[in-house]
Amino acid sequence: MINQKSIVFGLLVSTSALFAGGTWTLEDCLKQAKAKSLSMEIASLREQAADISIQQTKANRYPSVNASINNTLSDNPFNDGAKDHYSLSFGLNGSWTIWDGGVNSLSTEASELNKQAVQQSTKQAERNVQENVLNAYMNLLAAQEKLITANASVELSQAEFENYTKLFEAGSITKKDLTQSQSSVMQKQVAKLSAELSVNSAKTTLRQLMELPANEEIEITDPDADLTSPDSLEAIPPYDQLLADIRKVNPGLKSDSIAIQVAQKNTKVASKNSAITVSLGANAGSGIRAWHTEGTATNTGSISTGITTDTDQKNENRFVRQLKSSYQHSISLGINIPLVDRGATTNKVLQAQINEAESQMALIETSKSLENNVEKLYLNAVSADMQWKAAALQVEAETEAMAVAEEQRNAGALTYTDYLSQKNSLENAKVTLTNAKYTSLLARKLIDLYLGKMD
Repeated sequence: MINQKSIVFGLLVSTSALFAGGTWTLEDCLKQAKAKSLSMEIASLREQAADISIQQTKANRYPSVNASINNTLSDNPFNDGAKDHYSLSFGLNGSWTIWDGGVNSLSTEASELNKQAVQQSTKQAERNVQENVLNAYMNLLAAQEKLITANASVELSQAEFENYTKLFEAGSITKKDLTQSQSSVMQKQVAKLSAELSVNSAKTTLRQLMELPANEEIEITDPDADLTSPDSLEAIPPYDQLLADIRKVNPGLKSDSIAIQVAQKNTKVASKNSAITVSLGANAGSGIRAWHTEGTATNTGSISTGITTDTDQKNENRFVRQLKSSYQHSISLGINIPLVDRGATTNKVLQAQINEAESQMALIETSKSLENNVEKLYLNAVSADMQWKAAALQVEAETEAMAVAEEQRNAGALTYTDYLSQKNSLENAKVTLTNAKYTSLLARKLIDLYLGKMD
């Protein structure tokens, strides 16, 4: 066990060392989060517990054997003669339930079904971890893209302010234009600071999901950075088809469906509480008895060591005779017929039926929740695609308008206030484009996750 733990620890340390100071892909983040997730560890322990439950249930089919050794020291202070008595008894006892009304068979089937349900729950836990990582990863990509836009905006504003300072000194612009330019620089710096905070917050969220140290810096890759339109991506399937396909592979629905079968088995087990049981029993045992006689120096019940004497030989013969005379073995066949159980069976059946109804209700609620999530996911994906296309066109339009505004500003036909307004419109359009793009990419990744393509 120690060696296994050392190997696992070494692998984890090697993994952390590998990525420290490097870049993380989405696949790397997903693997790390699953490996370190506490919910996944708990799910693994539940699977182990389910395995043990199956083994225990199957073991009930076989005989049970117990060994017993009893040492007894007693005293008869008011009797003459022997007062201190010592006895030793030992034996083997075995029992085997030949017939239990099918309880063990049903219990075994229920345990095996429960193992399947637990395995599906583990898959669902894994998908929950993956979904959280996907959201954090895409949020970080979007935040980094916005930070790039903010940095470019600050650099442009600062260069513009430096140019306007020279123009003001030359008397080509007014003090108002210079002040507005300076104010624009400060606003862009505030926007940059906000973008940096968003990036740091997104990194913290992702780092915590991967259970990395607080002082570890992480960088992620963006394989979709060059995408400019959703048209280059795989088409989103129709909603009805999407919902049907997701239902088929959803581990939560599978787990709840199997849980209903387990509850039905348990209801049958509960109804067998009043069934006749037949058991076969066997035992074998023997013992010896020794005593101390009052006023006698020699302990006639002890086994002496050293030189063999006539007394020792007599004691040994006495023990052998006692073992032979005390030995007994027996076999028994027991039939248990419950007559009055004071409502115990009825109560167990009722409780099992309640659990069965609760399992059915859980399946219905899971189905409804999944349908709502898929509907939202589908609408978000379709809407994000449309917003992505619209935002791209808007950026084009604002870029052209900005070029015209610069020409007009240079010609003195546009006030600086209108010029700043146009520049802000362009930056807002770029931010909108970034949001729409990564919302669309996230929705598609989640669709793949729900369809089981990332298992």
